[in-house]
Amino acid sequence: MMSNQTTVRNLTIPKIIAIVGNALMLLCIFLPYASAPKDSPYREFADETIDGVRAGELADPSLFKFVTLYNKLKNDVAGGSEVATIIMVMVIAIAVAAILALIFACVSKGIPALVFSVVGFILFLVLNWDFSERGVISSDNYGWGFGYYLFFLAAIVAVIGAIWMIAAKRQSK
Repeated sequence: MMSNQTTVRNLTIPKIIAIVGNALMLLCIFLPYASAPKDSPYREFADETIDGVRAGELADPSLFKFVTLYNKLKNDVAGGSEVATIIMVMVIAIAVAAILALIFACVSKGIPALVFSVVGFILFLVLNWDFSERGVISSDNYGWGFGYYLFFLAAIVAVIGAIWMIAAKRQSK
């Protein structure tokens, strides 16, 4: 049996990795999820306002920005209210899963950290599928943004950290 000091030391690196991965998953909600092309009207006419939304806000929207935009524009399209609600619930669910995984990683609980990291990633994939199916991204208007790609890396890092944490705890017993 190992000492508590050895157990703590063996958990430190995987714990930090899991924390970093989950913190990045959460941060990705606020980073550009989609990106308009360089010649996009959203960039060329950035200061123009359309339906109460400044065009520049549409150039590199984050998931958080998509929630606010769908809520602003929900009355302008058929089914807009339902879509806005679904997008909001999905983004909040991704954030909650990342926060819970982060909390469990901070207290060295590998299994719940792993479960919530995977749940957050699955929800993210479902949201990506929805945006793709509806032709929001990828389209003539948008390609995937930095936050989209970083989320995949963050989820992998979070899962690796959580699995390593579980293995380190088991090894210390």
